[in-house]
Amino acid sequence: MFAPTEYLRWAIKHYGNVSLDLASSGVAGKNRPSLDVPGDLASLTATWDAIRGRIATYNGVAASEALPAFGASHALWVAYASLLTPGDEVLIERVTYEPMHRIAQGVGAKITWFDRSASSRFELDPAEVARAITDRTRVVALTNLHNPSGVRADASAIREVARIAGARGAHVIVDEVYAPMGSFCDARGIWGESARHLAPNIVAVGSLTKCYGLGEHRIGWVLGPEDVIARGDDALLATLGAMPLPWMAIGVHAFDRLPAIAEWVCATIGGKRERVEAWLAARAHLAWSAPQEGLFGFAVDTRTDEDFTARIERGIRDHGVVVAPGAFFGVPNAFRLAWSIDGDKLDDALARLGEVFA
Repeated sequence: MFAPTEYLRWAIKHYGNVSLDLASSGVAGKNRPSLDVPGDLASLTATWDAIRGRIATYNGVAASEALPAFGASHALWVAYASLLTPGDEVLIERVTYEPMHRIAQGVGAKITWFDRSASSRFELDPAEVARAITDRTRVVALTNLHNPSGVRADASAIREVARIAGARGAHVIVDEVYAPMGSFCDARGIWGESARHLAPNIVAVGSLTKCYGLGEHRIGWVLGPEDVIARGDDALLATLGAMPLPWMAIGVHAFDRLPAIAEWVCATIGGKRERVEAWLAARAHLAWSAPQEGLFGFAVDTRTDEDFTARIERGIRDHGVVVAPGAFFGVPNAFRLAWSIDGDKLDDALARLGEVFA
């Protein structure tokens, strides 16, 4: 049913196992405020209601429009399973994050593409969607922040994509796992800027994994219209039965601690993007996406068509540094460069990366 997702296989092998990691795209959990889970969440039903309520509050939606999931990847599967039947058409952005199409293929969908290319700095152009959509399209799928470029789509562009899709009776899935970068939650633990608010046919997936340094806990969700969430609940029941009680309890406590965690993240990531930008500015042949927020950008080498995967793997072996190969995103002569690494290691990592790409 599911073809191999080569990017995730490669990432699991290397990310966190290389001393100078410029590939991992989420905030590292080192020195994060601890999660001491309280012992009063003993009822499966009550804890389910609690985690669902926390997700809804954080995103500013009704609890009936929120569904817990094991991270954004699982949430993406739930969203596709709720909206598609085998043979349906899914229109997906290109350049793309591989699970966006692998998961859709796994549920039996036919994949078509619209362009978000380096030549347009990866902007979301509704006209590209309008050119590619057909009467068979059931879902338009995109990421925001865009993965791998880190570029944020304007709310107006997402609304227009939703309008174009809605005219064909289709939904829009927005993977917004990186969207809180630059805003995070407020002192009440509310973010409330989900694309779900932009149009009635938008289904959003997200998690606490990337922006809040909680990757190991896989606290994710789907947001959508009540009928879509009800079908997603059916998919969860058929495949899981029920979410594990310890996972739900950790999730509840994580949301309760989120303002403190967000404060820690802001202190952790500050100033690193500018150092990466300076490194890239000294290499005019690398055209990069220049995101204004987030934890990563995408650099394309304008001098060559070389597939950098083998070079990056030699860099792991010979220099102890890793970036994400662009081939996994459909651009072989490129790489995704993240700055989630500890600040005191960043300059050394960039220097070694310069040797890899000398």
